[in-house]
Amino acid sequence: MRLLRLLRGPMPLMGIGLALVVLSGAAFLAVISRSGIDRQGVAALASLYFLVNTIALGVFSGVEQEMSRAVSRQRALGGPVAPVARFVALQGARLLVPATAVLLVLSPVLVGGSLQGHWELVGLLFVSLVSAWAASSVRGALAGSQRFGSYSATLAAEGLSRLVPCVVLWLAGADSAWPFGLVFVLGQLFAALLGVALLWIGGHRDWRASSAVAPPEVEGAGKIRFGVSTALVLVVVANLTNQAIVNLPPVMIASLPAVDFALATAIAGAVTLTRLPMFAFVPLQTMLLPRLATSVASGDLPGLRRQTFRTAAACVVLGVVAIVLLGTAGPWLLGLYLGQPAQLPAVAMAGLGIGTLFLMTSNVTQPALLALGKHRMVLVSYLIGAAAMVLAFALPADPITSAVLTTSAGPVALVSAMAVVLVRETGRARPPAADAPVPALAEPRERTTR
Repeated sequence: MRLLRLLRGPMPLMGIGLALVVLSGAAFLAVISRSGIDRQGVAALASLYFLVNTIALGVFSGVEQEMSRAVSRQRALGGPVAPVARFVALQGARLLVPATAVLLVLSPVLVGGSLQGHWELVGLLFVSLVSAWAASSVRGALAGSQRFGSYSATLAAEGLSRLVPCVVLWLAGADSAWPFGLVFVLGQLFAALLGVALLWIGGHRDWRASSAVAPPEVEGAGKIRFGVSTALVLVVVANLTNQAIVNLPPVMIASLPAVDFALATAIAGAVTLTRLPMFAFVPLQTMLLPRLATSVASGDLPGLRRQTFRTAAACVVLGVVAIVLLGTAGPWLLGLYLGQPAQLPAVAMAGLGIGTLFLMTSNVTQPALLALGKHRMVLVSYLIGAAAMVLAFALPADPITSAVLTTSAGPVALVSAMAVVLVRETGRARPPAADAPVPALAEPRERTTR
């Protein structure tokens, strides 16, 4: 009975939803490499994949995290949730303007470089911004409300709306790049539409308690400038830097004159393959931030430290297992994945796994620092990681060695910086204020049994 209850809980549902998202992303690269698209188009679509994850997710995953933090804190304090959620979503919408402006400026560089002359793919990058904003706002509200069953449903919608049409296009013999790219960038928009419907249908009492006027500020968000809070700006820049560390190395390597289309595709596929283990901890990360924010609100810093370190230890164990697997069967897996002989040796595949290990750990330490309100230190950590990545890329080395160094240096540096801050902050005694409101009991989680 206990096992059955566990299987019906939020964690397996999150795992299934995330598995569909990961499968759709992995299948996207596998399908286009087997399609009738020419090698130049395949390399451009691979770059689009990483650019969407860098730009769109980099900007708006911060909106999801700030929404989750604000909503979970508001629920813990017993206040109305809907005004806070609308306020954070509106701030996220305002970020579309500078994000679009920056993308317009960078468009000629992207088209002349990693997008291989495909101007239509730039238009898809603009679509991805709107899709990412919508999905991140809705998912942050669902996570902060601890409605993880609905959250997992949006993940499943995103994965299926990408996977099924891509396979259909492949079987239909499509040989143009833009239909595959369009399917990929619209996935999050379908997820957002489903999430809005689930929020509306299953709204709780604290969501229905609304106000006609948005609150002037959200607790812990800092000052509001140009309609956007300081906390949101910090976490957005931090996550944008994070996504750059995660996704830009293949794009940077592909821009080197000595790298042909085949090697660029192989490196992109290898990075995607070696990053798969980090997705195993995303469901836990999503549920971790509301829990840690509640711990901080109640003054339980030792509990936050224990939970963070235990999860980080699990990340290290999984990362070591992945490195061993990549060092033995990596080239065979890469060849199977791309449908062509691998151009990377086993030692390079294992080296790429080092970055994954530290990226998994950062997915645990970042929520802890956000829960502590250390938004600036999260940003500083990622900037340190980005600087290390750029320095590693600048070292004189062959493309494969450069790929290993570039993908590893950033994660190692940023996790080291985060660990120092986390140990320092959780070692301080911070009892809750005597006049602080007593947190209200959280409403029961969404029913996940049939």
